[in-house]
This record gives sequence, C-alpha cells and structure tokens, in this order.
Amino acid sequence: MKSNQKITIGLLAHQDLKLFQKFINDHMSSEHIFAIESSVFDWQHKGRDAYYCMTVKQEDEIIGAHGFMPMSHFDSELPDSQIFLALWKAAEDRGIGIGFLCYRNLLKAWKPEFMGSVGMNERTYDFHRWQGFELGMMDHHVVLSPHINTFEVASVPATFERPAIPCSLSISVERVLEGDLKRMETEALYDHQLPLKSDRYLINRYLKHPIYQYEVYAVSKENDLQALCVVRPIQLENSTVLRFVDYIGPNEAFPYLGKFVFDLLRCSKAEYLDFYSFGIPASLIQQAGFVSRHGADNLIVPNYFEPFVRKNVDLAYAYKSSLTGPPVRLFKADSDQDRPALLPQ
Repeated sequence: MKSNQKITIGLLAHQDLKLFQKFINDHMSSEHIFAIESSVFDWQHKGRDAYYCMTVKQEDEIIGAHGFMPMSHFDSELPDSQIFLALWKAAEDRGIGIGFLCYRNLLKAWKPEFMGSVGMNERTYDFHRWQGFELGMMDHHVVLSPHINTFEVASVPATFERPAIPCSLSISVERVLEGDLKRMETEALYDHQLPLKSDRYLINRYLKHPIYQYEVYAVSKENDLQALCVVRPIQLENSTVLRFVDYIGPNEAFPYLGKFVFDLLRCSKAEYLDFYSFGIPASLIQQAGFVSRHGADNLIVPNYFEPFVRKNVDLAYAYKSSLTGPPVRLFKADSDQDRPALLPQ
C-alpha cells in the first residue's frame, strides 16, 4: 500500500456499491455476478445502514473486502452474533495484510459467538486453523432415482448398486408455503442445531429468493411434525436434479425422509437428489436410502451448474463457536454456496 494515501476500514456504504463492483471486476472476474448486477448482492448482503461487507479503502478505491451474513439478516429476531462468512478478497498488488485487516475489523465490529463458512478456498485453510476454526470436508450423499436408467447429469458406473426403497406407511409429507409455516407448530424443530434458524429465516432465505425457486416440505410421522426440508430443483436441458440444501429437525428423524425422497424423485422425474452436510451421522443419512458419494467408485455427482461441469467437488467447512448447547450442523445453502453465479436467461 502507498503510505501517503489515506486508508479507511469499515462496512461497505450503500453509495459505494459501484466501487465494490469495480473491485470485483478488477480483482476477481468481470463475469462474476456481483460485478455484473446488484440484485443478488443486495439480497444477500444489504443491511439497513450499510452492506454486510467489511472493506478496506485507499482513497476512493476498494482494495479489500470480506462479506458476511448475520443470521439476523433473514430474521431480525435471530442473533447478530451468529454469522456466516462469505466472499473474501484482497488486491494482490497492494501489499500483505489487507485481507486480515478486513477480518480483524469484522471481529471487532460484530464480536461473533459463532462463525461458519462452507466451500472455503483451500488457500485459506492455514489461516482458519491459526484462528481456531474447526475444519473438515462435508459429507456428500445422493439418492439415484430408481425410475431412471439413463443419466444425463450424473455419471453412474454400471456396477453401482442402488439401495432398496425405504417404506413407511406412517410418514406423510406436504409442501408448505409462507402461510403454512405460520400456522404450524415448528418451534421445537429449531432446537437441534447451531446456528439458530427460524420460520422467518426459511421464508426470507428461501421462499422469497429473488432468482432461485426453493421448495419447503414438512415431514410428519403419525401426524407429528418431524422435520422441515428445503429442496431446490435444477433444470439442465431435458434433465432435472434436486439439491437438498437445508434440514430442520432432530438428527434422529432423518431416516424418516426415505419415502419422501423417493416419492419426490418419482413425482419430479428427477435423476437424483444430493445432500451436502456436516453434523448428521452418516449412518442416519444412509438409513434414509442415501449413498455416500465418497464411498462409490467412479460415481460423479456434479456440484457446478452455472456453468455446468461434470465433476465431483468436495466442499470444505470451517466453524468457530463459543456457544454451548446443540451441536453445529452445516448444509449446502449455508454461507453463500447456494447462490446464483449466472443471471437467469
């Protein structure tokens, strides 16, 4: 950094959006969705007084940025102190330490009790370990449709053995909208994990997304509500796949989802449903008919669709928490992993 130029550090001001877009264009990609338009960035990061993005400015130029999302962004009654970290970038030609300045001032301003990240860059692993984060790779499970023999999106080896379809006559499922959530007694479902979520969080994070179409399902056992599941269908040419991106409820209820998943695959004519997660025992996920992608040789379940790339992708997670209580669980739509990378056609 040039020592004779003034450095300022703080949240990105609303009026500095164009400066931020120029920073993304110059130091990340001219094709990055944040550089091209503002609706997704606004939805994900725009607070009442400023953006949830810590920046370092040198005169009238942004040279570093660290985006984040407090849980309160999608429900004002959720804690400010529980946050997911997102985009983190520093101009490489302005000296060392710019990214750390963003991170350090984010901590100073928000004093987070929980911080989480999904899909973090491998180059930041050592930094997060130094900062006391727990790190690892998310589980990746999949259910292939038994009604499809030719797969256009996934690559399925001929030797792959599909598990039997779980059957439970006592399980019922209904797709729920905003009004349905308001009339249902869901409070107890949110007691099983950190960070904290809520009905209002599901409504604002998923049902009111500006581009993606999410579907929320309520799973009940003998009329007793067991879980809420968030699924996003993806259309690729003539094929459909399903992404299971969030789960609300006790771990022990996960095996009940088997019949729901297979029925959903049949009704949607989807090739498969996949599920990235941390914090739910793999044995419970497999009881619902899921197969670990990591344990299946030559099985490819793509992660990138914008643009589409037929390859497996391991998603790293990191979290740091000073809270006691329920365990930490992380899913595909936490942090900023499940966000548009391209504008809809």
